[in-house]
Amino acid sequence: MRDVTIYAPAAAKIYAGALGGGGAEVQTVLLARALTDRGLDVAHVVYPVDGPTPNDSSAPTLIERRPPSEDRSLYRLRELFNIWSALSKADAGIVVVRGSGGYVVPSATWCSRHDRAFVFAASNELDFDLQRPDRRRSNLRAYGRAVRRARRLVVQTQRQAELAHQVFPSLEPIVIPSFAEPAESADADPEYFLWSDRMTEYKRPEKFLELAAALPETRFRMVASVTGETTNALCDRVYAAARSLPNVEVVSRRPRQEALAEVERAIAIVKTSEVEGMPNTFLEAWARGVPVLSLSVDPDDRIAERGAGLLAEGSMERMIAGARQLQDDPELRAAIGARGRDFVRTHHSLDAVADRWAELLRDLLPTRSAQPSAA
Repeated sequence: MRDVTIYAPAAAKIYAGALGGGGAEVQTVLLARALTDRGLDVAHVVYPVDGPTPNDSSAPTLIERRPPSEDRSLYRLRELFNIWSALSKADAGIVVVRGSGGYVVPSATWCSRHDRAFVFAASNELDFDLQRPDRRRSNLRAYGRAVRRARRLVVQTQRQAELAHQVFPSLEPIVIPSFAEPAESADADPEYFLWSDRMTEYKRPEKFLELAAALPETRFRMVASVTGETTNALCDRVYAAARSLPNVEVVSRRPRQEALAEVERAIAIVKTSEVEGMPNTFLEAWARGVPVLSLSVDPDDRIAERGAGLLAEGSMERMIAGARQLQDDPELRAAIGARGRDFVRTHHSLDAVADRWAELLRDLLPTRSAQPSAA
């Protein structure tokens, strides 16, 4: 039996260096490698990797699960079978899932059936919204029951811990920050404001275009990832508005290394979301000394308290003024960037975060005394 299985099939794209996979998937790859480095036997369940698989000493064992079938008949039953088969093949004492996808219920059920420890790791504050309008009520009820069976509930921020206490009072959330990969400080001349995110309503991409319209002499670059959550209506609105703005370039998603290179050339990373966890884009920007400009989101007040960016507190007027400041004041950009680099070194380094994860998981290994499941 292996020690840990991490279930994150879309992370196959990260291993292959291809398009696809978001911040949650990046975090699972970093976690799998870090735990393997610390001597744990780790399996990472992913879709088939298109390209050579990693073979370095920190690479976990990749367990391929079948990709989703294009045949929509019996789709849910086939997905259940694929998840169940992959977890059985990985055969670990602990199963870690991240975020509130459709894999949570079958993963928790597999763990209960095989007497394995189920660990749920939050990736967004929406993971604690059991009334969210974009999910079916029946699915949310099943998801809530599955999370309550977790042996451990891991959250990214104190704010998520507060939400977890409210929604899952039988569980005691454990705060472990997200990973920030080390990077050299950006030395390229800043070229544009960068928005890089999924195209969904709560990410509010049109606010970025509103910002661009207010600064017509400044370049804006939008990397919009179309996912299963993206509606045709939103795409039509965003692309129509972008075409009317000559200072805006909309590009499709890039492989990870190209995307990180784009961050290095940014005046600032712009975040327009209503709600988030700890955005990977924040960590990637701060690691490179690139400021963050956020309309509303400030996880645990890190921007306000650490001065690692500018926060508009929901005001477009303040957002526009902040963008002008960052564009016109290189000394301000440098000071904010330096504070961001210092913050990720002290709070989000690979070693600090991985050690906390390793300690938590070793306490759950079958050879140790496991805690009873929460009811």
